[in-house]
Amino acid sequence: MASRAKTTWILLSPIIIIAIGFVVATLFSSFINEWAWVPLAIVYWSLLGYCIYRFKGNKKVKSWLGKSRPSKGIVSLGWVVGLFPFTVLLMNLHVLNDPWIIGLWLLFAMINPVFEELYWRGLLLDAAMKRFPNWASIAYTTVFFVLSHPLMWGVFSIANQHVHVLLYLPILGVVWSLIYIKTGSLRFAIASHALVNIGILTVPVFLNLYIPPV
Repeated sequence: MASRAKTTWILLSPIIIIAIGFVVATLFSSFINEWAWVPLAIVYWSLLGYCIYRFKGNKKVKSWLGKSRPSKGIVSLGWVVGLFPFTVLLMNLHVLNDPWIIGLWLLFAMINPVFEELYWRGLLLDAAMKRFPNWASIAYTTVFFVLSHPLMWGVFSIANQHVHVLLYLPILGVVWSLIYIKTGSLRFAIASHALVNIGILTVPVFLNLYIPPV
């Protein structure tokens, strides 16, 4: 595939992924309600994995995960935004009263950041920076990253439509993008993302066991 055509497909891929995710979420939530998050996660990760495999070309996945260049300021900011949601976790530990839910919550927090960072801040951001300045590339990837939450997970999860979440997501998208650009690696972005997925109680949120206050 020609380089320019490949870049175009990568840049269009979030629209396709979000559209498919919306259909899957809508279809499954009609008969398994909030548990639609399980088929959605499987389909979503499969789509991200396919895009990474199909469009990475000669680039090796491990090159996105290589040793980071020193950049203490942005990495420290990554830890701050990663740990901030733990206030939600600490105030809502009561929702973690089912070992099955706890296991799924931790499993999601281990898997999701890897797929999302390799796609949103790896493949997609790399492609965007071939066409646009860095600031525009960050904006492009972050807009679709934010939209993916209410348009996919928000179909059945009240919290993923909440204004607080929609205000926090752009901050995360920008910070994780800057971490990748400044350090040349997705290691710290993945680590920060994993902390966020733990702190915001992803699976309990999907199941509406926790709903942010109005």
